[in-house]
Amino acid sequence: MVEIKQFYKELGRLLYSVAMVDGRIEAKEVLALHEFVSKELAHFKPTSDSSGMNHAFYVEFEFDEYANHGMNIHSAYDSFMKYFEAHVTEIDPQLVTMAIDIVEKVASSFMQMNREERELIDRIKKEMAETADIV
Repeated sequence: MVEIKQFYKELGRLLYSVAMVDGRIEAKEVLALHEFVSKELAHFKPTSDSSGMNHAFYVEFEFDEYANHGMNIHSAYDSFMKYFEAHVTEIDPQLVTMAIDIVEKVASSFMQMNREERELIDRIKKEMAETADIV
């Protein structure tokens, strides 16, 4: 079974790359991320760290860390994809579906999804499908 905390950290990096692909992170994108994490992801097989915090919130922490330090979006994207490829057989297919859902919700939360976001999401889906044959 995949180490869920690390999966969530990697997902936070992926979401950062999606939100930042157009050069800026909008408040509505951050809100959509928070709502999805707290309302859906936190309730999907809830697990906690030693302090009792739900692992799902590592998505937000990693996203914030990358945003606060202006990390390279390509490095963030590559980090997730390398992790996904290395652990694909250990990741619950339902979690993969939820990851795609949150990516789309974040991208479409501010007005409409723009061309850069659409192209990146299409690339994410394609690469995940080729790797896992489940999306």
